[in-house]
Amino acid sequence: MTNQYDRVSSNSHVQITDLPNGNYLMSQGDQYWEITTDGDSIDSFVENTNWGTTSDMWGINDGVLLAGSLNGEPAFAKMDTNYNIEWSTSLGFQYGEAAAVFADGSDYYVSGIGGFNMDFIAKFDASGDTSWMITLQQSTFTKLSDIIKLSDGNYLASGNLDDYPIAVKFNSTGDTIWTYYEPLFISFQKMNAYEKSNGNIVLLAERSMIELDQNGNKLSDTMFTINAFYDMHFANDTFYLFGYDRNEQWGNEKQPLVELRNSDWDSLGSWTYNSFMHPLADNVLSDAVKTPGGGFLAAGKLRDSINVTNNTDNIFAVKFNDGVIIDTTINDTTDTITAVLPIGASIQLSVYPNPTSNSLWVRSNQSIEGVSIFDLQGRIIYQWKTEALVEEINVSMMEPGYYILKLENGAPRKFIIE
Repeated sequence: MTNQYDRVSSNSHVQITDLPNGNYLMSQGDQYWEITTDGDSIDSFVENTNWGTTSDMWGINDGVLLAGSLNGEPAFAKMDTNYNIEWSTSLGFQYGEAAAVFADGSDYYVSGIGGFNMDFIAKFDASGDTSWMITLQQSTFTKLSDIIKLSDGNYLASGNLDDYPIAVKFNSTGDTIWTYYEPLFISFQKMNAYEKSNGNIVLLAERSMIELDQNGNKLSDTMFTINAFYDMHFANDTFYLFGYDRNEQWGNEKQPLVELRNSDWDSLGSWTYNSFMHPLADNVLSDAVKTPGGGFLAAGKLRDSINVTNNTDNIFAVKFNDGVIIDTTINDTTDTITAVLPIGASIQLSVYPNPTSNSLWVRSNQSIEGVSIFDLQGRIIYQWKTEALVEEINVSMMEPGYYILKLENGAPRKFIIE
């Protein structure tokens, strides 16, 4: 199901973590939303009195750990179960960002960028006191943006160094075991790390994937030509990737995307958000957590209207389980299931010729049902019902320009009238 919440700034990504009460907390900047596993919003608040902005979260038994920045400096904090800041601590740099946090019992690990563009990894105790800190070489642009625990009991921090991938394996006492770094130009700001069942490590950097062996040697790298991914989970020899689908013909057009791939990186199917969106907005899924009954809850943002103020987006969440997406349309007080789509069996839609001046053909592998055409101001230009698999639309009387064609049971498509 898909639920939408408040409008927020479009400048940063949305994070999500699970809570000890069985609910979930989403955040962007200094705004937070607690939701149930069914997507109901039960609390929302702004925390800007004793804390700055949040880049990453980790739910623990007695609260939530926050990594981010306070007064422009990298900082680390703990919220109690009532969402009050229990303590916060600076990382000791003049500026920067704590980009990732990981809790292993009462040991807390934080990584990010501090001072004059220097990657760091730090360990804290349950009171927020620093146990040790590792710093890497200074560079022009750098950030360690993820931390995971490996099956051998050690840890891995990953990120970028001068727009090149870097991964550091270390132990609980702060000793570096190995470092992977390669001048493989991949321009990105965030890299996530994952361990496969065979012990290999996968590094995901938006439009690139790198696989390492257990000793940090590179086995392969893959570039995604169209899609980009901000988070990934690995279960039952299947990769679950969360990000956006980009149509390069239309420039910065993005649709929130969930894609499944096997261990050879062959696509097993995908799902994209299929309601109206601003065609040039940053519509993405940026973070996901596993749910106790299986499946995932992913969080992101989208802009569902042309007429928005102050460059804002909607926060939203998508839940799916066992290869099935439940897509829910949200009204202010209602929550109505509109479709259940098995992944890999989504509608295949063709719109042609594009551009056109007289006729536009719409072809689908399922009944097309309702069809609507919008202009870029979000106004409905044409709307009708049909159950055909192929439909010809006369557009000769429409003004030249960009338009959006939307099916009731399919994703929107953009087309041009010359």
